[in-house]
Amino acid sequence: MRLVSFRDPAGAPGVGRLDGDDVVVLEAPAMRDWLRGDGRGETGQAHALAGVTLLAPVPEPPSVRDFFAFEGHVAAGWRRRGGEIPQAWFDAPTFYFSNPASICGPGEPVRRPAATRELDFELEIAAVIGAGGEIAGFTLLNDFSARDVQRAEMTVGLGPAKGKDFATALGPWLVTPDELPLSDGRLRLEATVSVNGAELSRSDASAQHFSWPELVAHAARDTRLRPGDVLGSGTLNGGCLLELGPVVDGERWLEPGDTVTIAAPGLGELTTPIV
Repeated sequence: MRLVSFRDPAGAPGVGRLDGDDVVVLEAPAMRDWLRGDGRGETGQAHALAGVTLLAPVPEPPSVRDFFAFEGHVAAGWRRRGGEIPQAWFDAPTFYFSNPASICGPGEPVRRPAATRELDFELEIAAVIGAGGEIAGFTLLNDFSARDVQRAEMTVGLGPAKGKDFATALGPWLVTPDELPLSDGRLRLEATVSVNGAELSRSDASAQHFSWPELVAHAARDTRLRPGDVLGSGTLNGGCLLELGPVVDGERWLEPGDTVTIAAPGLGELTTPIV
């Protein structure tokens, strides 16, 4: 099942199930209600997909944990710093808390922060938690990063903070696990990232070092997960400009006027203009 949060032609918010090119309206007033198990019946109404505005699947998640689960990406970052991956990374999944107040939906512009000249994308997949602390579905995630800001603040020994605080894009829809090639706790699909229509990277999501059940178990340790909590996979190998160069075939750090699209089979396309 593919689920969306949307605004109808009159501007009213809703939750729907995709049925071809139509959005079948569900009784749940918001996705977090559906994730709790409420409002799963249909209202009998439907809209053309082209006639609604898609929002982030969970526009206001209770929390956003972004993991660091792809060894190739982690190793590339440490090489740039002249080091090697610490043993602690292999011992348990590592994550940071991102900002649930800065979630962006499909097509929603991201403003380049005034403090940065090194704006980067990050190609990720996210799991969304449902009732019982289990994964209810997956979606695409673009963890925008201000690399120069991040680089400076991380010297303090805390963070990332403002280098990641301003925008995380989610969407275009939430896909239940039964609709995806999931085996050994990993998604068996290839994801891509393009800037201004030019593909810059293609990456195998199954290369994830820690499985999704391991990420969920670690996130839940000594606390509780709530319906709507978002768990990011971390950047797929080769999934950001920091790792790619940043100069790839004439590309550079993201600038106002650029458009970033991340995509994966079944999960759709998540496009974000930079302003």
